[in-house]
Formats: sequence, structure tokens, C-alpha cells
Amino acid sequence: MLNQFLVVVDGQRLSKMLIREFISQSNKNQIISNLLKQYKVESVKVKQKSMKDHAHFNVDTGTLELSTKYKIIKKSQVKDFLITILHEINHAIDSKKYGWKKFKEMYEMEMNLMVAKDKDPYKDNKYEIQAEDFGQKNWKKWYEIFKKQDLF
Repeated sequence: MLNQFLVVVDGQRLSKMLIREFISQSNKNQIISNLLKQYKVESVKVKQKSMKDHAHFNVDTGTLELSTKYKIIKKSQVKDFLITILHEINHAIDSKKYGWKKFKEMYEMEMNLMVAKDKDPYKDNKYEIQAEDFGQKNWKKWYEIFKKQDLF
């Protein structure tokens, strides 16, 4: 969605500025498609699902689930959106590397190990830590790339 503003200085019209407030659904889909292709996981099953997060990699089915809640992304949500998508793509990379059934076994084994150590099975899970690091380290690069492509 674009909003138009007229800039007036000392009673003189200077120019019109267009400010993008949202990332459209088609641009969001293009971003996701480009990322899947770039990380060579474009063959991962993708499913739309109602959920609070932008995305989730379902380790039980080897499916990347995308939220139907965020049809458009507000500018203030871009960083979180990119980190989340990259985080979940990292799980897809592991799933492709090991096969999703094997990755599921490894992931669940790690969860059980954390429970046995009286740690959080999600937050202390090495696969979650690795995926979050991946998202945090790569989001800025992709932000700049997609900004230059005028996707937001």
C-alpha cells in the first residue's frame, strides 16, 4: 500500500513522496520463493496455515508452514519476518541434508537430551540455536538485496 504526501515548505509545494507502508502478498511470496531457491530448498513442501508466527518448519512432516495471518507485512515487521523465514529455512536445509525423517529423529533426540539435562527442549536445542543464529546473521544481507529489488 502506498501513501502519498505533499511536501510544503514556506507555502511552496516541493514534491510528492511515496512511502511504502506494507509489503504486498505477492512481494512477500517472491521474497520467500527467492530465499528457498537461493538456499536450494525450493523443493520443500510449503503449506499455508493459521498461526501467530510468520512461519514454522514442521519437523514431523518436513513442511514449511507459512502463516495466513500475515497476508501483508508491515514495515515494522520486516526484520522479524526475515529472521523467522531464514530460521525456518535453516531447518529445511538440515531436513534436506539428512532427510526429513532422520532430521526429525535427530531433533527429537536433542529435545530429549535437553529434558534429561533439565533444560528447555526448544530454547536450548542446538538445532534451534543454530537456526536462530542463521536468521540473525543473514537477515541484513537479504534486507539490502530485497530493498534494492524494490520488494519493500
